[in-house]
Amino acid sequence: MSQGKTLNKGVTLSDEELWVTFREGDDTAYTLLYFRYADRLYSYLRLLIGSGPERNSIEDVFQETWIRVYHGRMRFEVRDAGSFTGWVFRIAHNYAMGLIRKPNRVTSFNEFDDDKFLYNYASTKAQDILSDDRSAEEILALLRSVVEGLPISLKEIYILSEFERMNMDQITETLNIAKPNAKVRLFRARKIVRQKMIEALGIDKSFLDSNEGHDNVIDI
Repeated sequence: MSQGKTLNKGVTLSDEELWVTFREGDDTAYTLLYFRYADRLYSYLRLLIGSGPERNSIEDVFQETWIRVYHGRMRFEVRDAGSFTGWVFRIAHNYAMGLIRKPNRVTSFNEFDDDKFLYNYASTKAQDILSDDRSAEEILALLRSVVEGLPISLKEIYILSEFERMNMDQITETLNIAKPNAKVRLFRARKIVRQKMIEALGIDKSFLDSNEGHDNVIDI
């Protein structure tokens, strides 16, 4: 382990504070960042790339991401709160996109099959009009199908916003796109998901028309 600044026991540091500590020579900070992000990053890759035959590729992307993070010790400079999140997801995203843009790649949501997932991660601005007599499992199955069918440029931003709960600054950092572009993509993705869910659930189209403005406001 590198020698340098030592973490104080009982003190909870932000991601950015941990990164600075890591840069100063304490590899324990890197380990803490790994455990803080490992499950979340792996789940993101499973959502974006898929499972089954692609599982070995997901493992490779996941491991290579953390190798690049480690070797980026002296390259990444903390700018503000949340900047580390955008940076580490951008590394994973860049590798993942090299796989997902190959032919016949299908994203799967098989591991996210319970009510908690639907409640915590699958919200849209107009989610309140998507309720009917179907079970949560049935609605989730429809949501999976809709998101899987999105164009990749819309799917990736929808996952980051609605599943990973990233703010707009983190999304633009991850995707390396301008904020206006990101806002337009997110608006389109949310609108398509909402419309297709309404159609799939058999809800009267007047609901869609009367709530057309719900997705016009995108948090920055």
